[in-house]
Amino acid sequence: MKKNTREIIIEATAELLQKRGYVGTGINDIIKNSGAPKGSLYYHFPGGKEQMTIEAVQWTNNNVTAFIRSYLTKYDDAVEAIKQFILDSASRFDEDNYFQGVPITALVLETASISENLRNACQEVFDNWSEEFANKLMAYGYETEKAKDLGITINIMIQGAFVMSLARKDSDALKAVAEKVPLLLS
Repeated sequence: MKKNTREIIIEATAELLQKRGYVGTGINDIIKNSGAPKGSLYYHFPGGKEQMTIEAVQWTNNNVTAFIRSYLTKYDDAVEAIKQFILDSASRFDEDNYFQGVPITALVLETASISENLRNACQEVFDNWSEEFANKLMAYGYETEKAKDLGITINIMIQGAFVMSLARKDSDALKAVAEKVPLLLS
């Protein structure tokens, strides 16, 4: 299916945010990367760069949330599903195939103090990802409140491990988190 100009701009924005961050991504970069005329940017995104970024965050949220949900269904056992998801993330990191959109943690660190709208968009992503882990745990028999608390904790561990992996340029932190998941969920 052919993408429309709006979708192309959103994906180009996500790609640039991944490579350059919010401050390092300018409107002219988005125009060049998307191939869209400047007028299209302002037509589709009257809110400018902030709106394009929020929509790129939402695009990332939709794609990654669907991926998490789908991956977790590969295993009946919630503990094994979450552990394997994190190990898969580690493998993707090693293969330099991990990024599939806006790096939410980096974006929120970069923009939380300058844009409440971007902070809220990032919060929604983290909430959705935590909810996917919680849903898997509830389906496996965990009580709702415990599952929600654990879903948040698992997401925090993954996000922290990912930052450590980036800093160290290896996936050891992600692998360590994967190995601790059974202890956390026992």
